Amino acid sequence: MTTGTTEARGDHRTTGARQLRDLFARPGTVRIIGAHNPLGARLAERAGFDGVWSSGLEVSASQGVPDTDILTMSELLATATSLAAAVDVPVVADCDAGYGNAHNVMNMIRRYEAAGIAGVSIEDKRFPKVNSFIPGRQELAPIAEFCGKLRAAKAAQTTPDLMVIARIEALIAGWGMDEALRRGEAYAAAGADAVLIHAKGSSPEPVLRFLERWTLPTPVVVVPTTYHTITATELAEAGAKMVIYANHGLRAGIAAVTETFASILRDDRTTGIEDRIAPLSTVFDLQGMPLQKRHEAEFITPYAGRARAVVVPGRPTAPAAGLLAEQSAALRRADIESVSATAGDDTARAPQDVTLLPAQADATGAVLALDDDALSGTVLVSGDVFVEGEPLRRLVAAGGDIAVLVDVSDGPGVERRTDALPLTLDSTARGGRRLGGASGSEVLAVAGTEADGEFAGAAAFSAQGFAALRQIAEKRRADGTEGTLADLLTDLLAAGHRVGAVEIGSGWLELRTAQDIARATELFATREGGQ
Repeated sequence: MTTGTTEARGDHRTTGARQLRDLFARPGTVRIIGAHNPLGARLAERAGFDGVWSSGLEVSASQGVPDTDILTMSELLATATSLAAAVDVPVVADCDAGYGNAHNVMNMIRRYEAAGIAGVSIEDKRFPKVNSFIPGRQELAPIAEFCGKLRAAKAAQTTPDLMVIARIEALIAGWGMDEALRRGEAYAAAGADAVLIHAKGSSPEPVLRFLERWTLPTPVVVVPTTYHTITATELAEAGAKMVIYANHGLRAGIAAVTETFASILRDDRTTGIEDRIAPLSTVFDLQGMPLQKRHEAEFITPYAGRARAVVVPGRPTAPAAGLLAEQSAALRRADIESVSATAGDDTARAPQDVTLLPAQADATGAVLALDDDALSGTVLVSGDVFVEGEPLRRLVAAGGDIAVLVDVSDGPGVERRTDALPLTLDSTARGGRRLGGASGSEVLAVAGTEADGEFAGAAAFSAQGFAALRQIAEKRRADGTEGTLADLLTDLLAAGHRVGAVEIGSGWLELRTAQDIARATELFATREGGQ
């Protein structure tokens, strides 16, 4: 048991570092880009970058402080750790000047390595450092002192894979090319796995001259922030192994957010920018919601009986119900957390927690518009009825692949409306009570006046049951016939599917006329006034 745990921890520490070393070993350039949070890291990974740079400038700017060693190692480590946990590509951390002397560097290496960071970059400035692009103080550490930091870093590693990159700031400080080469050679001899030559002019010529004069096998890393006209391919041909685009995500975000905020204030609404910003679905995807939904269905047992719910179009002649908010509340009282409705006249005042789906002419279209990832199930409610929370709760708990609400209050032998769906059940009425089988009632057939009850406008489907419903809907679409939820239920029965029945005697309202709507609205208004 102990061995397995140790091996697992070793894998966690070294996977990213091994990936980084493999990237350095393969032909071609390695391109990584800066990020300051896991979302940025995932965007970098999705874009196709080889890795992520945990940028000190980006992290500092995101905290609203200058990049001058104001943030502590622990704060920067926390960010780098979150990046590494969010992506499968290696993360290289900007570790400034090592947060102090050689003792601080050794502590830093142990902690970054344990966090799964693939590589660290340490620059040869005095602590506290100042960002390389800020004019003024750019003090370099003595070569011997910085070589001691590098040897300490390599000695502190517990695995051979973590890469230590020595960042040369001689060109930034104005000390010239010969000093940059002298420092680079000393750092390679001290054990650096790569050297980073930094420059801040608009021309790539100083970096190209360094690469031309570099003769050691130690790979060279470059950061073309200001000399941006040269391509990564050209830098690779000149001898650079890794190219870091250190802060472009941050800068792009600042520009885009600034324009977006200004547009909202200018236009007094968000319509003008909606086609230029990411939809919420992209946000949810980047957050990992699809995986969480699968885990929720698999591992979180209190959710096992819960389902999504969709209010689908009712009869074409039914008025706009105006009761979507009340129906949504009833569904949530039945422990249904995801409520959707097809857009239409009734959705103008839909509550914010109801997801509006594209408008559909009938229930057939609504079913086909839904994805087939039903998790533990799907509840469909016809838009021309209102169903209370208690019947819905019983419907969700019914089990089976298909279950429907059946109003048995009138019993058999009643003359029903022409637009009602009369159903015959396998339960029997005895002494004023209905007696079903051991597993509950089941719908036997659609019948006439001798039916036991009528469909009450709501049905629940397991993932398998919903797949069967989609097949029925696809056949109707192919035949060119529209269908209500009652029509789809009739087709399911005709196709031989077993349909369970949840028998109720009240708890639902039909919304066939404007008068029905008015009475229902008055009823809810009375209830709210009494609370």
